[in-house]
Amino acid sequence: MAQPPKNERTPKHSPQQDVSILPERFQHPAAILAIFISLIVFFHQVVLDGKVFVSPDSVASQSWKTMSEDAQKQGTVPLWNPYIFCGMPGVASMTVAIPRPYDVSAYVLGKASYLFSLLVINADVGWILFYYFVLACGVYLLAFSKLKSKLIALIVALATTYSTFIIIWVMVSHVTKIAVMAFFPYVFYAAEQLREKFRWSLSVSLVVLMHFLFLPGHIQMIFYTGFALLVYYLFFLVYALVKRENWIGVVRSGAILAVASVLAFAMTADQYLSTLEYSKYSTRGAGPIQMQFTPTGNPAQKTSSGGLDYAYATNWSLSPGELLTFVIPSAYGFGVFEYRGALTNNASVRLNTYFGPQPFTDAPQYMGVVVLVLAIIGLVKYRRDPFVQYLALISVVALLIAFGREMPILYNLMFNYFPMFNKFRIPSMILVLIQLLLPILAGYGIAALMSLRNRSLTVQESKRWKYVLVGLAAAALISLVARPLVESIYSSFFPAKDVTPLLARQYQPSVLNAVYEIVTGAVATDVSVALVLLTVMFGSFWLYIQQSIKLPVLGLAIVAVVLVDLWRVDMKPMEAHNARDAHIENFGMPDHVKFLLQDTSLYRTLEFENGQPPYSNTLAYWRIQSAYGYQGAKMRAFQDIAENVGMANPLVWGLMNVRYIISNTRDSSGVIEPVFQGRERIVYRNRAELPRAFFVNRYEVKSGAEILSAMRTMAFDPRDVAYVMEDPKLAIQPPTPEASVRYTKFDLNKIELTTTAGGSHLLFLSEAYYPEGWKAFMDNSETPIYRLNYLFRGVVVPPGEHTLTMKFEPKGFYIGKTMSLVTNILVLGYFVGLAGVVVAKRREPRPPSA
Repeated sequence: MAQPPKNERTPKHSPQQDVSILPERFQHPAAILAIFISLIVFFHQVVLDGKVFVSPDSVASQSWKTMSEDAQKQGTVPLWNPYIFCGMPGVASMTVAIPRPYDVSAYVLGKASYLFSLLVINADVGWILFYYFVLACGVYLLAFSKLKSKLIALIVALATTYSTFIIIWVMVSHVTKIAVMAFFPYVFYAAEQLREKFRWSLSVSLVVLMHFLFLPGHIQMIFYTGFALLVYYLFFLVYALVKRENWIGVVRSGAILAVASVLAFAMTADQYLSTLEYSKYSTRGAGPIQMQFTPTGNPAQKTSSGGLDYAYATNWSLSPGELLTFVIPSAYGFGVFEYRGALTNNASVRLNTYFGPQPFTDAPQYMGVVVLVLAIIGLVKYRRDPFVQYLALISVVALLIAFGREMPILYNLMFNYFPMFNKFRIPSMILVLIQLLLPILAGYGIAALMSLRNRSLTVQESKRWKYVLVGLAAAALISLVARPLVESIYSSFFPAKDVTPLLARQYQPSVLNAVYEIVTGAVATDVSVALVLLTVMFGSFWLYIQQSIKLPVLGLAIVAVVLVDLWRVDMKPMEAHNARDAHIENFGMPDHVKFLLQDTSLYRTLEFENGQPPYSNTLAYWRIQSAYGYQGAKMRAFQDIAENVGMANPLVWGLMNVRYIISNTRDSSGVIEPVFQGRERIVYRNRAELPRAFFVNRYEVKSGAEILSAMRTMAFDPRDVAYVMEDPKLAIQPPTPEASVRYTKFDLNKIELTTTAGGSHLLFLSEAYYPEGWKAFMDNSETPIYRLNYLFRGVVVPPGEHTLTMKFEPKGFYIGKTMSLVTNILVLGYFVGLAGVVVAKRREPRPPSA
């Protein structure tokens, strides 16, 4: 292996380095096996008992199962998704995953995850655990390359994998996050190695690694990876220039990564070119229309620049006070956890006691108090090491960004000026960089403490160690014996009068004090556990330094302390269900769905829970189209209607072809009439239903704000007039009595209608307007599609009988598909050629020995 650059020191902890009961050649495999076994033990419910995790995100993804099946039958892919929001791009919005046989490397990766799922005997969850295993092995590789200790690398890998907000991704089904970040340490390792020495094989491997990182499509996680690497290269370039060292390696590594990223993008171009097309029409790329009114009361509009609304983007900002959860995970309550006690008569229930400023959270941003303390020691002891300095820098930068609007020192600059940054929400998500890199700092801390065994401690150092051990042990004992004292100290900083109003967001007044007591009790437990674990950790190092125990014993002790510290927190939000029960609960056909399926015509539904449309796609599972749904990057035009007009507007229902309203409450407005009473839902018929397609008398030109205002006040008759924002200069006549339109085919990416017109008529279609790919053909001649009533499509129908066909064929997808295939052939061809060279060299006859 190449020597580290000047001033980058490899920590040395003991002349015996990794003394082990295993021969050296088995030590790496043993560490990898230990990682695998830890996953089996931690996830024993899903591995051994066949359970699965169920969350809104997992249900949302499973909702598209039948759509994918239909696409396969139709011999296509779900480029368009007609089941939510009056239709929206499917692949481009990254709503659905599609088979990509032209991407050979992705096919190999998929097969690897499938084989891994067979090892853990649970295909539903095993393929996700595969990415955790890949992440852990990558962190192990990176840590070993820096610290040269298999034991320390194993501890770092375990600490990273079980950092609470990393391990929780599988529980809440944020699987694309782990699928992206699993390859982060490998990319980082390759960047480090290429900074030291150029290698063709590693450079091409970096292309594949970046491709794997791009594949899951979680743009925000990909962005954070790129951001961390950008800071890495800038830091080391400045460092080399200041120290007057060779900066060529930094530039070389950065250039190779840039080229690798371009090629990796090309390997996934079908997905990303589609997404780039969609971006300017989505909530992530197009700014919201801000409704304003002139002094006369007439509507005006001011459209924001591309990106998310600031308030929406910063909802999940980490408050500075929540840094306390890095040490005491229950300091701000907790996310979701199972409770059994006096509050529920010893019945098991799921509680969420979080009371911080974020709307809600599933768990605290806990990385382990033991890991945190070790990281601080590593930072202090190796503060002159440039790699350690980089780890500290990126951690501080990530933390400042995570504060978002709570302390916008850096966040506002990034939001206003950094490319793409204003398209992302949840500022606290960037803490993933700390969660991935802090354990490496902890590895340096372990190396620093282990190195003390190599020399005799001074009298002062020995006293300091004894003071720390006695102090920790005494504090742990006091916290256990005088538990009410700990609770009272916490209550003085977080008094009930301040906390209970925040808990009232979720709980009734009668139980607020009991919930508050749960919080204070959890904090007292956190404090005691932290003190006990730190005592054990420092005590183990003391015994090792005094040569009372050997390295394997120390290793077992530190691994145990780290896992106990993290697992006790990680397991609190875990909720696994029997696979069969979970399927029945979420996709067993409700009685109101059975009623809706009796109507086999084309229509949409709209569901309400307590007066609000829920974020749910489950109706799509039964091929029922909805006017609402769940997607993180909706079409901007739809979102403008939802925000400025509202989904409870009867005119909107008509324009969206809503025939049935599904509600858990009764309605007496008279606009809708009940037609079915189910066990949990009432189905209403919309009295003001409009057809899916109909002719209108005329059109008028209005601004976007004027159209939305007319919708909100229900100031126009959609059968009489359709609004456009730009005058298409059309000569149309009102529909004659014989004019008619009928859907004859409705596939995912293609629809057909038969039309009869007595003149040149304007046809309104209750299908979302999207210009990047939808084409209309009157018989066999292409005809323009117009944007009507802000969101919908319109076509001019000439006199006579005609067949109107609309096809969705986005250029980005098909161009990208070709790019992906060609780039895959080039990259994989290199490895085939390399393998051929290696085989040829092995077959060359060896020169005869003397």
